[in-house]
Amino acid sequence: MVVPDAPACASCSLDISVLVELGDREGPGIVGEQAWINRSDDGDYYLSSSLAGEEGLIRFSQDGVFQEVIGREGEGPGEYVWPRLMGGSADDLTILDVAGRRLTTIRNGEVSTISMSFVPKRHALLPDGRHLYNAIVFEPDRIGHPFHVYDSESRRITRSFGDEGVRVDRSSRSQNAMNRPIAVAADGHIWAARVNRYQIDKWGLGGDRIARIERDAPWFRPWLDFPDGAPIEDRPLPELVGVRDWGDDLLMVVVRVADSEWKPVRPARIERGHELITAAQHEKIYDTVIEVLDTRLGTVVARTQVDAHAWSVIGNDGFYSYAEHSDLGEPKHVVWSVGLSGYSR
Repeated sequence: MVVPDAPACASCSLDISVLVELGDREGPGIVGEQAWINRSDDGDYYLSSSLAGEEGLIRFSQDGVFQEVIGREGEGPGEYVWPRLMGGSADDLTILDVAGRRLTTIRNGEVSTISMSFVPKRHALLPDGRHLYNAIVFEPDRIGHPFHVYDSESRRITRSFGDEGVRVDRSSRSQNAMNRPIAVAADGHIWAARVNRYQIDKWGLGGDRIARIERDAPWFRPWLDFPDGAPIEDRPLPELVGVRDWGDDLLMVVVRVADSEWKPVRPARIERGHELITAAQHEKIYDTVIEVLDTRLGTVVARTQVDAHAWSVIGNDGFYSYAEHSDLGEPKHVVWSVGLSGYSR
């Protein structure tokens, strides 16, 4: 299915609003520039950042008030290298340590940790409680498959699927080709997108591809190799950040694009020969395009472009970006909500 670029609903619009800001100017709720944020089933926010590495996972309330720090840096029980909340609520959490290749559950204060044999890149919780990971697994019968169903009880991958002939090695081109933002579909299947082209597939957990959506979008041209280093002198390439299924055949898609007023920036610093820019500079060179697709009719329902750099999607209807409290540069992270107005079947 090829979806044309023009929105099909003249009365529809997307409403983008700030939901909450996370990160304090002082105290234990201070955060770093780089962050990974997820929302729990009871509405709290769990954030790990470059500044929180020695402290673990920071929990904020629904209105952005610091609550506690869970765990600390390390490789023992209750310790993490780069933790991400997978799901659950305050008394029943599942935490994925991406860098440490470990899965931790905290249930009523009891901590249980198991090791994993692969490095997960993206993850989703399936309706039956199993985990789905997007990862490169260098096992003979799994290499080339980007998706892996993992059973935490047996501590093993029970199924791998999605091989489409992509050459798998440790090159950046291979990593980009295998990097797939994933989301559970309303019907229990899986949506999986590509970061380097506007292509979204629906997969059954048995390994069959059910549908493919390709956008005819002149502002998103496919690419193979992402330039090394920061986008300082060249216009940034578009990247598909994430998708979320809203039900009723509606799919939210979040894409990072070059800022509408993009211009080259000077590197903030140089480390090991690489020119680096700050998170604040990323905000100046990127915008975010949000679209809602009708996956049954093959149309764009509504689209908008926001002057913010979406780092990732959060929950079922939002994304988050970086900001600062003042000119002194104290970091915070802004959670945005996306709503659709004027739509009816």
